[in-house]
Amino acid sequence: MHGVPVSGLVLIPITLGIFCFSSYLPEWAVFVSVLQGAALVNVGGGFAVGLSPYFFVAALIASQLLPQWLTGRIRFFPGEPAWLQTRVLALFAFWSAISALMLPVLFAGLPVDSARAGGVDKNYYTQTALSLSGSNVGQAGYMILNFVMVVCLVQVAIQPGRLNRLVKAFSWSGVFVVAVGAYQILCKRVGLPFPTSFFNSNAAWSQLPDQYIGVGYSFSRLSATFAEPSEAASFLGAWAVFELSLAIFGGRGTGWHWVWATVGSIMLVATTSTTGYLTAGIMWLAMAYDCGLKILRYGWIRTKAAIAVVALAGFAVIWLLVSPTAWPLLDAVLFSKVQSQSALHRTSTFGRAVVVFQNSWGLGAGLGSNRAMSVFFYILSNLGFPGILLVTFLLTHLYLQVRQGLQRSKGEASTRAFLVALASAFGANLIALLASGAEVTQPRLWVLWGLLLATIRYGWVMDRYREMGISSLRRMRNGILEIYEFA
Repeated sequence: MHGVPVSGLVLIPITLGIFCFSSYLPEWAVFVSVLQGAALVNVGGGFAVGLSPYFFVAALIASQLLPQWLTGRIRFFPGEPAWLQTRVLALFAFWSAISALMLPVLFAGLPVDSARAGGVDKNYYTQTALSLSGSNVGQAGYMILNFVMVVCLVQVAIQPGRLNRLVKAFSWSGVFVVAVGAYQILCKRVGLPFPTSFFNSNAAWSQLPDQYIGVGYSFSRLSATFAEPSEAASFLGAWAVFELSLAIFGGRGTGWHWVWATVGSIMLVATTSTTGYLTAGIMWLAMAYDCGLKILRYGWIRTKAAIAVVALAGFAVIWLLVSPTAWPLLDAVLFSKVQSQSALHRTSTFGRAVVVFQNSWGLGAGLGSNRAMSVFFYILSNLGFPGILLVTFLLTHLYLQVRQGLQRSKGEASTRAFLVALASAFGANLIALLASGAEVTQPRLWVLWGLLLATIRYGWVMDRYREMGISSLRRMRNGILEIYEFA
């Protein structure tokens, strides 16, 4: 399959129009990041390559950002937390790119689980010899573009109204996913054709939009705009938590967030993904623990949070008691699947990732070389000790900055709500990646990372403005440069 598919014919003109005639390109990048299975252009041959909408938009953003960087228009306050995080992220992106190009040559012949060798089940029986390939080059490019995307989000979010627009873009991307998912369910119920030529057109991905699970009861699995149900579940788990957090902490006018959190949870169940169910269960336990902790410490609890915890538990119990397919579904997803050959093959990648780490002197085999079905073992086997060290620092620093942002007595209520929602979504996505993450360059991780860091920076800058007696960011006439006139 090669050429320009239907998705390319639709999305290329829209993207170029936004690039040429508006300033909404970052928002568009956030929105199209959910089109994982789609391609703008496919290049066939022995090594299939598909240009995804997100990375095309990120490349256009890079073309705008590079001149600004070279002319000194991308700057940070001295000592601000986003500056340290961005510098370490730059080191991580640099090491990722260097490792992808150098380590496969240095450790050529090392047995690895290649993502291009037919999947996890085939790799279980036959590993491939490490060599520099198009996957390494592609992953290096993706990592650089992801870093550019984070920098872009951090920079534009402090412009008047942009943080709100970016957050809404992520929210609407989830609405789009559940709408497509609902249509996919309808198609399977009434026999309508699902437009896989649009949503599953990327030749570089193994597309699994029509899967079933279970014995006796055969359950259709939802994939929506993603290449497979597990990816859809990972997104829906993060997005439903995001919407629920906005419903709880967003103040007035949160009715639609309750609706989207409910719909997202229903669609998550429809994915029948073990990863999605595990993520949802852990996040519910975290919410229940937080509610219990607040009662013990302060003797009170936020009413909306209590309603959410009780309602989720109540709906789950009612579903299990009333629905005749509930227990067969849980058995298929949580018990039978865990004991399946597929689960054995996936978990076996953990041990082999450790072997790759050891045989590569702790440096890893290079980004994109070894496929391990957990982001921890993926980083360990591909980026080695340097990658693990950098990621540990980045996540620890990010966690501390979120805590500091939430502990500020000042600040807008909406900014605090965004911080809670994005931190919760980022945490849910991280859990999904730890449970079943086969790569570190997936757009969703870096979109959430960029939005979370942008929110932290926005709160920090607003505090700085208040200290200087400036009430509004609208005094910025030339973007970020205006901030330094007041610094």
